[in-house]
Amino acid sequence: MKKLSAVYLQLSLITASALLNGAENIEPALSLSEMDLVSWVDSQEQEMLELLEQITNINSGTLNKEGVNQITQIFQSELRALGFRTSRLPGDLIEMPSCPGSDYSLDVTDHLLASRIGSGAKLLLMGHMDTVFPVTSTFNTFRKEGDTMFGPGVADMHGGLVVMLYALKALDATNKLNGKTITVLLNSDEEIGSLSSRKHIEEQAILHDWGLVYEASGTNKFVRARKGLGQARIVVNGRASHAGGAHAVGRSAIKELAYKIIEIENMTNYETGVTLNVGIVGGGEARNTIAPCAEALIDIRYPAIHQGEEAKERIDQIANELYSYPIDSEEIKTDLWINLHRPPKTPTPESDDLLEKALSIGRLLQQEIGITDSGGGTDGSLSQAVGLPTLDSLGVAGTGAHSNREEARVSSLVERTKLSAILIHRLSSK
Repeated sequence: MKKLSAVYLQLSLITASALLNGAENIEPALSLSEMDLVSWVDSQEQEMLELLEQITNINSGTLNKEGVNQITQIFQSELRALGFRTSRLPGDLIEMPSCPGSDYSLDVTDHLLASRIGSGAKLLLMGHMDTVFPVTSTFNTFRKEGDTMFGPGVADMHGGLVVMLYALKALDATNKLNGKTITVLLNSDEEIGSLSSRKHIEEQAILHDWGLVYEASGTNKFVRARKGLGQARIVVNGRASHAGGAHAVGRSAIKELAYKIIEIENMTNYETGVTLNVGIVGGGEARNTIAPCAEALIDIRYPAIHQGEEAKERIDQIANELYSYPIDSEEIKTDLWINLHRPPKTPTPESDDLLEKALSIGRLLQQEIGITDSGGGTDGSLSQAVGLPTLDSLGVAGTGAHSNREEARVSSLVERTKLSAILIHRLSSK
């Protein structure tokens, strides 16, 4: 009790200092009841690490339905134990044009929805269970060295899922979960653009007052604004022919696609912030065959909605224009699939207020957290676009996402869980 009182006094002095220095929107000092949350979370680091190791060692690449379902089962069981009613939201088969034999359709498994009904403000907590690492990846196990942990998803975002869960566990352990209205939505397809789950995110967002997303907090920074994201798939069909005996008869799909790729890449404009990246290219049948088919997958990033629409229109023009042969366009055909799957996340007074609440609680907990903007996308962009003030970087401090250099700071598990537990408690009490 003496130790707890000393910590409480120290944090109260920090609050007083912030007030004297003119900090805006300062949150009130931690109450003794909230210090119970802090104390409980401090005792949970080992359990949190064990759960994170367990789920990191399960491959949950988006298209590995079996692995993602294992993650779903774990969190469904944990949330049920906390009194949440749970259900599965069906995934979808997203079909796209592709060359014969490549079949780029995306078969997405179910999403998880959990809810507790009470009074006060309604909170929507969001996260994704999938990673970018396929079952063939050699980066597939959890490893810890001192205060650093490595593994697929430790930052993006299995670490964040553990933070979310243990914030709820802290509230439950200190008798603060009852009476709160909290919905948890965990999707299985965030890494491919939430193409299946977007409708569920938007449906839930309009029913709630605040949105919290547990993507990584990078180098101890909350994200205020994000670019919009889109993706496109171009498939060019030509005419196969012998590369030696009948070269002139053939119509190379690879040649036509190459011209289109140059046009698309030239759309990048660093001054306006619009970037396009042709990230995957394939096609052809053999060295000595004029390629009958070629395909490319394209990433689109844009700061403003109109820029995304303009990029979409230009890509459509490129797809429908013939560049490689002065012949009837019927001999070369192009199929285009394009989806602006995430709008830009534009700050609002309400989302800035939420951001400041989280920063203020961080200061009370002696966590120095900065603010940044990002070109990376999250589901927070979807929820905020339909009117839900959303903070989308409440997870662990981690870097190297989408690579075998992915890592996170172990101590940030406890830090972010404390912050989140108090934030949820305060938001849901209003």
